[in-house]
Amino acid sequence: MEDEVMPHQAGKPDWTGGNPGLNPGNGGGGGQPTGAGTKKGELFGDQLVLYRDLDPTGGGGNGEPILDPYNDEGQPIAIGYDPDGLVQPGALDSLFPIYFTEVAEGDYEIDPLLLPFVQDVELERANVARAPEKVAEKALDAALTNVLTADEIKTDPAGRIMYSQDGGETFTTIDAPLENLALYQYLMTNSNGSTGAWPDVTENWDDVFKSLLGEGGLTDPDWDPSSLLAAAWSKSGEITLDAMIYENTTLGVNKVTGSGETLNIDYFDFSDPTGELYDYDRAGTYSDTWLRWVVIEDGAPVFAYGTVFDAVFDEVDWEDVTLSIQQNDPGPEDDEFIYVAATTSGVNDFAQSADDARAVIEFMHTFSAVEIDAGEVPVDALAIIG
Repeated sequence: MEDEVMPHQAGKPDWTGGNPGLNPGNGGGGGQPTGAGTKKGELFGDQLVLYRDLDPTGGGGNGEPILDPYNDEGQPIAIGYDPDGLVQPGALDSLFPIYFTEVAEGDYEIDPLLLPFVQDVELERANVARAPEKVAEKALDAALTNVLTADEIKTDPAGRIMYSQDGGETFTTIDAPLENLALYQYLMTNSNGSTGAWPDVTENWDDVFKSLLGEGGLTDPDWDPSSLLAAAWSKSGEITLDAMIYENTTLGVNKVTGSGETLNIDYFDFSDPTGELYDYDRAGTYSDTWLRWVVIEDGAPVFAYGTVFDAVFDEVDWEDVTLSIQQNDPGPEDDEFIYVAATTSGVNDFAQSADDARAVIEFMHTFSAVEIDAGEVPVDALAIIG
């Protein structure tokens, strides 16, 4: 599926990152977590776009699959994508709920006629999370050595860690996907094996990482590990809510216990019953960071200037909404999705933050963009920017 296309601006690309809360195949969810946390059904081994719980008021709210109310043993609900309107004409963004049905006692399947509309989650380069443990340990050792022995560290516009070993004269960016993923796992997991929560997980960080958080509130920090996840991802691959959750489960950020019928996933807490523990503000993150990049005008390369918020996101903020099922008569086949606010859940904020950082990395790579100070922007360019 293609990313949503935003209006074109002169000297800027025709894409603005992504919005896992809105794009088809986003896997967002909402509603009460009836039995949430247990994932059953024959397709457990597959990575599907699922209807997920983003309402923490009743417990949960961290992306747990919501189970259907129709089967005696509730099953996950897949999010179908039907751009041609064959199943549910006029469906919201061509999305509709797909329910498992019981074909034999205790045996649940999706109707074969609906299988073409089921969405698989693609992790692409992030599948490196399945690499042998020794490979990940080697990558972590390399990254930590560079960070912990550095004279100075800072971050680039996408939040990737940069370190200097010559007193700040030059900086090297940690851009190896496996090193970033290893750092992400290191910072998002507790050494005692318990399930983490934001911002509690930061308490045991090395001081050098704590320094990146800034002096503001930890609910909306200056920096967080979502940028590391972005740096581990394919530059052009969207980090959806489902993709991040599956990756977190593979990495042990979400804790898996048991197997088969006893399998349970304990999800990392980005929210508690009072609301978000993590909150993402795209405009606040990127409005004050300036870039210079290369565009072609009349067949010749020239510099263009703008903030990251303008250059990458066209000054369009993300919408903190999610999907909720509206049950209709006469039965499940008439149920449909609507959008509802997700401002009390932090898990989709974290996924959006990661995908936005990925979009910034892609922009910088595609257009040879570099960070500059606002004072370096030519006066004539400022006049055009407005």
